[in-house]
Amino acid sequence: LTAFKGHQRVIFTVEDGGEGFDFNNIPDPTTPENLIKVTGRGLFLMKKLTNELLFVQNGSKVIMTFSIE
Repeated sequence: LTAFKGHQRVIFTVEDGGEGFDFNNIPDPTTPENLIKVTGRGLFLMKKLTNELLFVQNGSKVIMTFSIE
């Protein structure tokens, strides 16, 4: 985990040694069949809350950028 604070943004990078995941095929937690599942909301929230979300190295590295104005 690394964090960088610039003048108008904060960038968090989370990386692990795993194989990654298929970030292009993430189930939507708001569909009826997924509403009662207790997992699967983290990436959904990251997409909604960040200004930029990048998946690198097959998803084993995630870069989240937040604007601070």
